[in-house]
This record gives sequence, C-alpha cells and structure tokens, in this order.
Amino acid sequence: MELKARNVQHARNLLDRAVTLLPRIDLFWYKYVYLEELLENIPGARQVFERWMAWEPEDKAWSGYIKMEERYQELERASEIYKRWVAVRPEPRIWVKWAKFEEERGMIDRARDVYETALRFFGDEEEEVDKGQAVFAAFAKMETKIKEYERARVIYKFALSRLPRSKSVNLYAAYTKFEKQHGTRTTVEVTVWNKRRIQYEEEVANDPFNYDTWFDFARLEEDAYRTLRDDGEDEEQLDKAIDRVREVYERAVAKVPLAKEKRAWRRYIFLWLFYAVFEEVETKVSRGAFLVVVHRLNRDEHMLTPSHLHLINVF
Repeated sequence: MELKARNVQHARNLLDRAVTLLPRIDLFWYKYVYLEELLENIPGARQVFERWMAWEPEDKAWSGYIKMEERYQELERASEIYKRWVAVRPEPRIWVKWAKFEEERGMIDRARDVYETALRFFGDEEEEVDKGQAVFAAFAKMETKIKEYERARVIYKFALSRLPRSKSVNLYAAYTKFEKQHGTRTTVEVTVWNKRRIQYEEEVANDPFNYDTWFDFARLEEDAYRTLRDDGEDEEQLDKAIDRVREVYERAVAKVPLAKEKRAWRRYIFLWLFYAVFEEVETKVSRGAFLVVVHRLNRDEHMLTPSHLHLINVF
C-alpha cells in the first residue's frame, strides 16, 4: 500500500520495524530485499541480506543472497557467501553447490580446493566417508569432465576402499561406469573382478559351506592372476594376486563339512585338489610342499572314494 502511494521511505521504515520485531518471518526479509533492489539500491539490499544472514536462516535465504550477487556479476562476493554458508551448515550438498559454482565460472583449481577442504572436514573413517559420499562423487565427476581420469580414479578408489559394499552401491555403480568409459582393458577387468568378489563375499557370508561358491570364487582369483601375468604385470602385483588365490582356498578348506554326507565331502576334497594343482602348476611350489597338501587329504581318507584315492596316488 505504501509503495502504491509512492511513500517509499514509509514502506522501508515499516519493513525495517517488521524484520526487527519478527526476524524469523522470512516473508518480511524477502519484501525488504525486493524493495531495495527495486529501487536499485544494491548496497542497501546487501545490507538487509547481511542482517538476515546473522540469524542463520534457511537455505533459500542464502541462495537468494548468492543469486543477487550473481545477477550483478559480483562473483567473488558470491563465493564468500558460500564460504560463510558452509561454516553455518557444513552439509555435503552445500559443499557441492559451492564447488560447482566455482567450476561453472572456470575456477577449476578453486573448485578442487573446495572439494579437498570438504573431504578434510568430513575425515577418512568409514562413517565420515559415508557421510561425504556426495562430495566424493561430485569431485570425481568434475575430474572426469575435465579429462583428469587418473585423479577421478584415485578419488573413487579412496572412497570405496573405506566403505563396505552395503553403503557404497551408488558410488560403486558410478565407478564401474567410469571405468567402462575411460579405463583400459585391465582396469575394466579389475572393476569387474571387484564386483564379483563382493558378490561372492556376500554369498559365502550367507552360506560358508556352499562349496560351489568357493569354487567360483577361487576360479575368479585364478583367472585374475593369469590375466595379470599375461599382461606382464610386475612381480609385486603378481604376488598379491597369488596371495588372494591362496587366501580364498585357505578360507574354503577351513570350512570342513559338519556332516558325513558324501557329496559335501567330495566337493570339499576337490577344493584341496584344485588348490594343490594351482600351487604345482602356477606357482611351481616344490613337490614336498605339494605332498603336504596330499597328506592333509589323507587325514580324511575314510570319506574318500576310489576315484579320489586314485587322484592322490597320481600326484
């Protein structure tokens, strides 16, 4: 009404009194800012926003302040508002908003600094990384967009190494997609192997006496080792791959059948035999070490069939 009557100063006084008496009513602040901007009094509008921000209002108020600065190309001011916003409300989505703002105006190094600051803020323990997943995902996507693929890969791996599968489904899916688009044949295969490892880990956790799953798990690790060997990987990587094969077999043969059911014992004994064959053929383990495996099988000779005994005698 006061504005229609062109009584600007009176309208300003009314709004000033309203926000002083009722600082939690956002509508009065919005009208006050609108009035000052309508009158092209940008310093005045900025002053109103500053008074409002002192009350730590909802996100829309902070966004409104930033948008006003963007309208007048005051991008450095907008950046400073983001800095204050995350100090008041340090949530992942706000860190990401700030970083994307810097990215969109071509300030890649500053956007990277924002992401790195956010990750330091959240920390690197499981619960902290879980809370900051949105930051990791956005950071990796930015690095991918600017073709910094190795940086993106490191970010994904860092986060996934600290999170269990149950908490990282979306992040792992993003990483798998990334490797399929930008990885080498080896990195794509490693991603697929890791995905299947997680699947087998879940299956053996649910049923540790499912020997068929242990067979599949061991074959996966053997295939991974052979692929790395054929691709000319260094000795350190090959040793790690061999250790993974041995670990799966050792975990599998530790699950001795609880009952005297023939089929279970047959599957269990074949685990030992395949383990022995891997050591003999792939790692060139000495015959003496191989015979230790056969000796351990002989402990359970009462459960062996003639065919099993024949296999042991062959070795």
